[in-house]
Amino acid sequence: MRTALLSFIALLACIAHVNAQPAYDLDAQRAKLWDFFADKHTEVGDEYKKVQLFEDARQQYLRAIELMPDHGKARRGLGMKKKGDAWVDDEPMPEKSPLKPSEKIEARKKPDELKAKNFEKCADRARKQVQAATSAGDTRAARILASDVLTYAPDDAAARKLRGHEKLGEDWMPGFAKKWREEGTAHVAKGTFGDEVTEEDEQAKEIGVKFTRRASKWLMARTTYDDTRAKLMHRNGEAAITRAMELLGVEAPFGTHRYTITHFQSVAEYDAMLEKVLKLTGDELAFGKKLAGHGQSKPWGFLCRSNSDAGADDMIANTIAINVMNTNRRNGRLTQPWVETGFSYLITSQTLGTCITTRYSLIKQGATASSHTTMPELNKKSGTPDHLREAILREVTLKRDLPLSRIVNFETNDMTMEAAAKSFSLMEFWFSNYPDATRKYLASPGEEKEARLTNIETHFGKKVEEIEAEWREWVLANY
Repeated sequence: MRTALLSFIALLACIAHVNAQPAYDLDAQRAKLWDFFADKHTEVGDEYKKVQLFEDARQQYLRAIELMPDHGKARRGLGMKKKGDAWVDDEPMPEKSPLKPSEKIEARKKPDELKAKNFEKCADRARKQVQAATSAGDTRAARILASDVLTYAPDDAAARKLRGHEKLGEDWMPGFAKKWREEGTAHVAKGTFGDEVTEEDEQAKEIGVKFTRRASKWLMARTTYDDTRAKLMHRNGEAAITRAMELLGVEAPFGTHRYTITHFQSVAEYDAMLEKVLKLTGDELAFGKKLAGHGQSKPWGFLCRSNSDAGADDMIANTIAINVMNTNRRNGRLTQPWVETGFSYLITSQTLGTCITTRYSLIKQGATASSHTTMPELNKKSGTPDHLREAILREVTLKRDLPLSRIVNFETNDMTMEAAAKSFSLMEFWFSNYPDATRKYLASPGEEKEARLTNIETHFGKKVEEIEAEWREWVLANY
């Protein structure tokens, strides 16, 4: 009996040994993976450098250093040397290529070919780690590692699905974002063109132009373009209103007021409005002319100039979202720039599929185009929510995102693209996971600096550090 019992226990131990799955060490395996990536980027950088395509070479070296800060070959490729524990300039690589545009076409063929091969090697190496993590039963690690696959093979369907991404048309996006985009599109479809307004507009008369106008209870659309443009402006603006109302849970967007949106065809028309109607002068006028849009009080609203309908609609919807939110919270004038940035991008991402308007670093105007020196491929997604998601995913992955304790005290000109991306991402995270708490927070009175973090903690019932840790994990798993 005793012998039989011992034999049975031994058998169970053998079975347990066979079935036991080795623990997967994500940090250790990813460090090895990134070391491989860094080597491959450096190889490509060396090839670009050989043919004097220095801008391309720098991008590859910087990506290697971003992954492995002490990567010697990449540092030396940039013309640096090690002095003690620090890397310092020795013989810096030239900033720009001396080649003519026609010469660059031929010069880049070989390094471009190596880049494509090396990126596929990186994707394959990442896929193997995804499989290793899956085999070890670590679904979290597998899902996170799938983002490395997508860095080098963005259309990899298996990696997309592992991260919970779905296709909308030709575009991949997180599943929650697809649902929201479809809901936003439905708001646009339900939007109205407004009623035609035929009487002459006094402000248009004052600057020597003719406005085509469309109006409804909440909105007046004016443009120096044609009636079709006025109709679409009104419809898209109305969609931004109704979506913002829905997310915030409010019944009236602007109290008893109506909001006026104006789109000018030319810079001259826009400048004339600033000078003759808004009566701006001096530095205020000079700064206003640098901007592509400006608020006005009589009538209350927003005016802009853009040769792109999409750009104008994004600016308008962005501003509408902010004003719906601030109208429906006490002391809305105290709303922090990061809140306005995050919520306005949330609305435009859902209704229009764009995030073009710059709500950061207003000293230097432009769209949300990427100036990312190490990931130029993000330029292809400029002005989209996907661009912001990828930017913040990289910040979180590299453990360098700005803490919310700093962002809450940023003024508009303190906001960087990375801070704006985090602001947008936090709104997506909050509305995905804490919709009721988020509505209550956005409806609470605007607060002075000393109460900003406390107000967040009160509404979400957690310390800011806990909220951020949970958000980072969500970004790593979903973006």
